[in-house]
Amino acid sequence: MKSRELNLEEINCIKNILNYYLNKETIENFKFENLYLLYDKDRYDVIYTTKDVLKNLKLFKNIYGAGLIFGSFKKSKDKIKFTLSLEGMTLISKDIVKNYAVVNRKGEILFLYGRDIFLSSVLELKGGGRLAIFNMDREFLGIGNYGGGKIIKNVIDKGWYLREGG
Repeated sequence: MKSRELNLEEINCIKNILNYYLNKETIENFKFENLYLLYDKDRYDVIYTTKDVLKNLKLFKNIYGAGLIFGSFKKSKDKIKFTLSLEGMTLISKDIVKNYAVVNRKGEILFLYGRDIFLSSVLELKGGGRLAIFNMDREFLGIGNYGGGKIIKNVIDKGWYLREGG
């Protein structure tokens, strides 16, 4: 994979996604200089790492991976779309103030086993669409999708790593 710094269009795309979960001040203080792009033909991964690692990355032509995968870009002819990864959401989770749900213990257990969440297990719901899911202790559990109705669909959760043999 090749690597390079993010361009302004890519940074703005990431800021738009962060705005969905974070307040303006938190986004302004986010360390965008710690983000770097690893890419090849079909894959555009944004990694989050330290400045020292980034200095060393610039010494290599082909890199397979470094740091945390913060998210990825999907590019079409005229537009780019950024999606936060599970680890990217984990990184910002302590600052999330919009579009989240807090679930009770039963909801937490079921969600970590890959199940959807019934609204009867939800203690707090703020927003809709793609949500950060937290337990009662405000520990980040994963990502869900809520489009109204009686359930929050499980997109990906922390239990995924164990279920998939990671």
